[in-house]
Amino acid sequence: MSSEYTPIHSETLVFIGAGATATLGMPSTYGQTEIFRKLSETETADEAEVELSKYFSSPDLEKIICFLNLLDGSESSIFEVSDADIANAVKIYGNHSENLLRNRILELRTEYDWNATKKILKICPHNDKNDNLICDAYSIIDRKLISGQSLKLDCGTTNKNILTEEIIYPQRLQGARNFLTLFINMLFASAWNKITYDEKSEEFEKYKKFINSFDRLMQKEAVNFHSKKYPFQDRSFYLFSTSFVSFNFEMVFPWIFMQSHREVNQRPPYFADRPLKLWLDYACEHRGRKTDDDGNVISTLEFTEAVASRENEDGTHIGSELNRAGKFYFAHGSSAWRECPVCGRMTFYFGYSKDKWNYKSRELIPPFPIPIFNTIDERALTKSEISWRKFLRYDSLQCMHCGAETKASDAPMIMQTMYKSTSTSFLEEIQRNVKVSLEKARHIVLLGYRLPPDDTIWYQAFSEAVRSRAKTDNAAFCTVVVGHKGENHWIHPDGLESYVELHRNADDADAWGVKAIENACAIFGKDKVRAWTGGIPQVFGDCTENDVRELLYPDFVNWAGTRLE
Repeated sequence: MSSEYTPIHSETLVFIGAGATATLGMPSTYGQTEIFRKLSETETADEAEVELSKYFSSPDLEKIICFLNLLDGSESSIFEVSDADIANAVKIYGNHSENLLRNRILELRTEYDWNATKKILKICPHNDKNDNLICDAYSIIDRKLISGQSLKLDCGTTNKNILTEEIIYPQRLQGARNFLTLFINMLFASAWNKITYDEKSEEFEKYKKFINSFDRLMQKEAVNFHSKKYPFQDRSFYLFSTSFVSFNFEMVFPWIFMQSHREVNQRPPYFADRPLKLWLDYACEHRGRKTDDDGNVISTLEFTEAVASRENEDGTHIGSELNRAGKFYFAHGSSAWRECPVCGRMTFYFGYSKDKWNYKSRELIPPFPIPIFNTIDERALTKSEISWRKFLRYDSLQCMHCGAETKASDAPMIMQTMYKSTSTSFLEEIQRNVKVSLEKARHIVLLGYRLPPDDTIWYQAFSEAVRSRAKTDNAAFCTVVVGHKGENHWIHPDGLESYVELHRNADDADAWGVKAIENACAIFGKDKVRAWTGGIPQVFGDCTENDVRELLYPDFVNWAGTRLE
């Protein structure tokens, strides 16, 4: 007689939003809006130096200003290259022939159309209290790109002797979109660069300790699951009880996980003579890169749960490793990804050399079109990449699948926009995995993520996955960790309504986590939501294993029927 098949998924699913890393200096949507609004209102980037200096430090700040100025170019034509543009290029790239610098300037203006971006930003709605500039800009661009249409702008003049309107054609719209994405990635990279120089060191240490405690808990969890006779090769044993979904593009959380895994894997528990190792699985096929002992660049395949299952099942070799895998989903893509324009496959950028990997590795920052953040080590480049740099293409990296040239503009990232185009195959696969995990998770943590109703795709996904089982024994519970002005204690379901009423009409209601709590209650129900509004990383407490349990495996969740009961 056949038995019932019950698929195994992580019991807790953590959704990581911008608020989860804001304490580390990663720019929030508000911060991005602030800098783009200021840049769009200035004639030259020099006028925005004070604003830019909030995000960039010397000598990178000076290069960023020169980069913006040479991209802006002449108002009459992006193909006009002035002596001032050449001078800016020299400050960025050093002394080269004028012809080489001119060609590079024209390449950059075509790829990253800052001139068009500024004009688009100026026609976006402006609301001081609820400015959604980034979403508005992407939505304007994407609506036109999806339909293949151009954008007509009024030049603001009545002089009949000059053009009174300008048409921005789709190629320039794509250039404007490329620039928005590139500059946002530069903001994230600069924030990480500051961390590597020990800024925010106290806050960063709490993230490290918390994740390290989580890893030790996953080791103990393996011992517990083994005592329950779960087979090594089955998900019931090797899959972490918590998976993570990031809506951020930076690599803060997965990078800390990877370094923490390297540490705890040096002190593994043993099952007979088999040591246990912890890994991350990004739930999509991709290749990375590293240098071998001779300095040659080679392609690497990353760990997946298929590897965990097969290696765990083998067990024929004395001392062979056992593995556990934690799912980490980049649901909107990552700045560390490159989608090859030729073969369409994805390469994951983790720096040049694993010998230089550490918690604050500067190599984590992918290369940009201009040499900034000191991430370039020409000893770890391929011959093709070295030849591309002779043409000042500092961001060019080879695809690890077919060998073609990829650039910074090839980062596949789903930005804030009301018009979603078709995702790449690997992003589509990741999102399908997330939605299945969402349907099965018993506990969902919103870590710095407000679950906004205008994020229609994910709001609907949450509604379907949660409300369809709200009255069953498998009902989902929610922990909201949003806001930083509240007190450092948990607000349990019976106290949420009075808390929301107290702060609902505050000018800074978001800082009190009000909207996030209301959004969660609308989907999960008031009796299945608790909240922490005292900030991140304060929610990590003393970063002990008990603190990990309190955040990820609280008693108010009904764990019956799961591996954790």
